[in-house]
Amino acid sequence: MSVSFLKGNRHYVRYMRVCPVWTALTGPKARADATAPAGTFNGPGSRVSTNSSMKSLLLRWFHRYLLSACCALLLGALTASAQAHPHVWINYSMVAQTQGTLLVAVQETWIFSKGFPFSMVGDFSSMPKSGPLNASYTATFKAQAFSSLKGADYFTHVFADGKAVAMGEPRDFSVGIEDGHVVYRFLMPLGKPVDVKRARVTLGVWDDTFFVDFENAAQPMPRLSAGKPDTCQAVPFEDHDHPIFGGTLFPQASRLSC
Repeated sequence: MSVSFLKGNRHYVRYMRVCPVWTALTGPKARADATAPAGTFNGPGSRVSTNSSMKSLLLRWFHRYLLSACCALLLGALTASAQAHPHVWINYSMVAQTQGTLLVAVQETWIFSKGFPFSMVGDFSSMPKSGPLNASYTATFKAQAFSSLKGADYFTHVFADGKAVAMGEPRDFSVGIEDGHVVYRFLMPLGKPVDVKRARVTLGVWDDTFFVDFENAAQPMPRLSAGKPDTCQAVPFEDHDHPIFGGTLFPQASRLSC
């Protein structure tokens, strides 16, 4: 069987072979030997031992325990396959908010793929087809589909000298419909500003699991806010220190420097 998932325009497939345990362990001839009377033949060189009862016992043991183990392995693989496909696809962009050489926050925009499952959020039968949503709809989105991401820091990752930087609570959350896409906009402040000139700072947006697939909506990523020193820049790179999707892929991140 195969376990597959999508990343960008590439389709990744991993194969796993699940063998039929009964056939592999015994084979047709062995099963015939096990049920034949003692002292009979099932072909050249296939005399059955008088200890056929012991062989039958062993075969029953193999069937009972190893077949069960193989079935458990198959069920586990099927579960992994179900989890291997992202359920949500998001194009994102972000602006690193700076004060001088201090990184203080990240302004993010998430553009969801068409077909957002509104039913899991609430009743949107009278929602406008385009434009920003009103306060009531925005509050529903925030409560039902956004605030639950707090435990994952809203998929926003900032590192200073290789150590994760704590994030604050998001601010200025808004939702709109643009060209048929649900669009989030929000500001993610850092718990404590980081001096880009004094530390190696990297940041990116990704989900460690198979559930959400993030793609950069702009290059290079991210942009730096207005008023930054001319020496500051953001350089995109593939982050090999933080593999995702069960260690199968490396997320895109950006290295900030001044």
